[in-house]
Amino acid sequence: MTVSGEPAENKPKVLVVGSGGVGTICALSLTVRDRSEVTLVVRSDYDQVTSKGFTINSCTYGKIEGWRPHHIAKSVTEAREKYGEFDYILVTTKNIPDGQYTCEEIIKPAVSEKSTIILVQNGLSIEEPMIKEFPNNIILSGITLIGSTNYNGVIENKGPDNVFIGDFKPEAERNPNSAKVIEKFIHIYQNDNGLNKIQVDTDVQKTRWEKLVYNCVFNTITALVDLDVSRAQTFIGNDTLFRPAMKEVIAIAKSAGVEVTPTIPEKFIHIGDGLFYSPSMCVDMRKKQPMELEVILGNPLKIAAKNGVPTPILSTVYQLLTLVQYRIKEANGLFTIDKSLYKGDSDKANEIFREHYKH
Repeated sequence: MTVSGEPAENKPKVLVVGSGGVGTICALSLTVRDRSEVTLVVRSDYDQVTSKGFTINSCTYGKIEGWRPHHIAKSVTEAREKYGEFDYILVTTKNIPDGQYTCEEIIKPAVSEKSTIILVQNGLSIEEPMIKEFPNNIILSGITLIGSTNYNGVIENKGPDNVFIGDFKPEAERNPNSAKVIEKFIHIYQNDNGLNKIQVDTDVQKTRWEKLVYNCVFNTITALVDLDVSRAQTFIGNDTLFRPAMKEVIAIAKSAGVEVTPTIPEKFIHIGDGLFYSPSMCVDMRKKQPMELEVILGNPLKIAAKNGVPTPILSTVYQLLTLVQYRIKEANGLFTIDKSLYKGDSDKANEIFREHYKH
């Protein structure tokens, strides 16, 4: 599938951190026209991918067996030692600030002065810790509605490879080279045969809020009830839960100064009609992996609380998913409860938990 592209000495080096459904398709797209040298960090599927490659079933790229990028690394440190420095670092891994490691800690070994960091991730307020950690690097937003999951090295990609890319910062605060590096990345990502689509986004914060209209509702509720979107819609309809929850997201956005495009709710209500698609948070729950609960739902709810926006549905979903998240964390050994401390008092138990486990 790869064709001749840039001369080797002119190819930008790209590190993709995260080999889930989104990251693998990003890495694939970057290799199609051979305009960059791509290194993909693969952790849990490393042995399988190095020996057999990925199996990809994509609505954009078709069925591909045994696919690999130019380089595979087991860690960011290994990638940097063997193949860096990198011109672009695409962060497509899950963003779980309440997990074992932050995204800033994960990518830090690979970041150099020349690195542009692109956050191809879900959620809101994800750029703030990155900008704080790497104040001299250009930090870009990459937003995709691709609909892609990884099940043990098999990529099921049901949504087109369309990406919106832009600078997180207000225009007056942007690095003078920001537009140039965006243009270069579009050049290496865009396939001339029209398979994919990548475009500059001049208002990435609005686009992130609009994606949250989907993620805050379908990602969270399907994870809570362990159903794909189509079944959830079929069983209770859209008016009882999904449309009202979307209105809450739109109200939070408005309180933050963002007017969501009026057609967005119905677009997302019907975007997966007939696909029986399970969003990433639902997939993580099924895999018993920590979910992106805080960046997808927790951060918008903090804004709602600050601005006095009522969120009865989203707040209830958040509290219930918090229970699911802690169940998963405890099962994965991320914390251990000393039962002897509680002495049967549930109020005291919550106080102890907050003191010892929530930091």
